[in-house]
Amino acid sequence: MKNKAKPLIAVTPGDITGVGPEILVKVLLEGPRDDCRLLVVGDGEVMRQSFTMLGANFNLPVFRNADDAVASEAPAVMLDLAQGGKELLFLRQPHPEAGRLAAEALVKAAELALAKRVDGVVYAPLCKETLNLKGQKYSDEQYILREFLRAPNLRAVAKSGKVFRITIAEHVPLRKVPDLITRESVLNNIELMHEALLLYGIESPRIGVAALNPHAGEHGLIGNEEIEQIVPAIEAARARGIDAQGPIPADTIYVRAFKGQFDGVVNMYHDQANIALKVAGFGEIVIFFVRSPIIITTPSHGTAYGKAGKGLADHNNLKAAIETAASLALPRTKAR
Repeated sequence: MKNKAKPLIAVTPGDITGVGPEILVKVLLEGPRDDCRLLVVGDGEVMRQSFTMLGANFNLPVFRNADDAVASEAPAVMLDLAQGGKELLFLRQPHPEAGRLAAEALVKAAELALAKRVDGVVYAPLCKETLNLKGQKYSDEQYILREFLRAPNLRAVAKSGKVFRITIAEHVPLRKVPDLITRESVLNNIELMHEALLLYGIESPRIGVAALNPHAGEHGLIGNEEIEQIVPAIEAARARGIDAQGPIPADTIYVRAFKGQFDGVVNMYHDQANIALKVAGFGEIVIFFVRSPIIITTPSHGTAYGKAGKGLADHNNLKAAIETAASLALPRTKAR
């Protein structure tokens, strides 16, 4: 495939105090990709020093103008935002200035995607503790994306191998979880999962819906959420033509999913999903977003401060996130 026919994916280094720049350099050092071209969006000097840390020569074409960067036919180029911040590189601890730089780079990449200058966005790990933009603090990058993209219903879906997951109650205390499990929230997440699977090219998605309580509530003996909220939602989804099954006890639903019985799993709360997925394939999970006007993916791991700047960080999760973005973008690229 000629370079111009390949999707152009904007990649940001994430929080530069962590492993983001290092894993991005490692992806770039593997050489030109067959499935896409890469546009690195961030500070040029930070990326140069990241190459140096790994004993490699910085050989990316560098542009300060987005038009010139996008027009290049090189397999990988750099859009230098000239942000500064090289003194923060591999600091190995949270820093608000690094949070601002990461947010600015993410917004710039998203801006290029909205304008159809790039075909997708991938961002390396961020530190939620420090994210800020134009003086406003954000507890999660999803809030930035929803605001900037004007996509209030944007949601994250995780992919591990051939299994996808979405979670109703994400970053909330466990004591608040049951109140968030309603017929409406369960149905909405079943529909979101169905949309995500169709987006990924699965023509007849099969969705498993996890129970909230042990043993799916034992017919009301140890909880009524299954009877009162989850079952009615599943029935409503099936009435709309969605192949949804459940509620299925959380301790077996992923056993069935990894055996190929389900393409996607709707979970009730964060750890119900993530413990199973991370045991099955930590470092292989990719996050992508639905109900978004642009393609966005990211690795599932964090900033890994303990490994930052030591040359030890594994870049395969970022590589998988780029592959996912490219696979989602390719049909759109061919249709141009």
